[in-house]
Amino acid sequence: DIQSQQEKGIGRRRESLAIALEALQEKVAPLDFAALAPGLGARAGREGDREYVDLPYFGQEVRVFKDQVRYPEGGAANPWDAILLYNYLASQGNSEPTGTWITFQSLPNSVSKTKTLKRLEAELAGHFAGKGRELSAKARRLAGRPAEAAGDADLKLAFAPLPRVPVLLLFWESDPEEDFPAQAHFLFDGNVGDYLDLESLLFLVEQLSERLMA
Repeated sequence: DIQSQQEKGIGRRRESLAIALEALQEKVAPLDFAALAPGLGARAGREGDREYVDLPYFGQEVRVFKDQVRYPEGGAANPWDAILLYNYLASQGNSEPTGTWITFQSLPNSVSKTKTLKRLEAELAGHFAGKGRELSAKARRLAGRPAEAAGDADLKLAFAPLPRVPVLLLFWESDPEEDFPAQAHFLFDGNVGDYLDLESLLFLVEQLSERLMA
């Protein structure tokens, strides 16, 4: 029946997530967290013989071991979050943000994934159509701040969901008289590819959008 098929599908997804997570944990196992931490904007430490890094993730400190992610008290464990965090560590990135904003489409091999970003942008724009003040208030709760950026967007908000991965949200309010719908676009720092792959970047945008709309 449909329910059993859905359960099988969910089971397969969970299994594939577990496999991906295990593969990433194996990838970071030989890395020297103490050496990596400064380039990632993180702090390294040890609990007994276990290395870890502490890093801010959407404003909350997360402790990442080589075989476990420890969330703040009350924070729900999400395998997608863990995959994103391990990808961030595995990047071994070591560059400061460039201060230059780029589009997702300008990243290599992004064409097939651009549709997903556009969907996320449209959902966010629709949710906050006519509610620009609410968006500003929600952004402040996520440590979003007004940003200097070219263009005529009504709101330009910069976020730092991860220390070396700033994200810029541009928002145009709807204008019914001009038949102009609300629009939202995300831009990324020029070196974002040094830290996250495309899938992880899309997940980061999805998480930011969900937190803003919550």
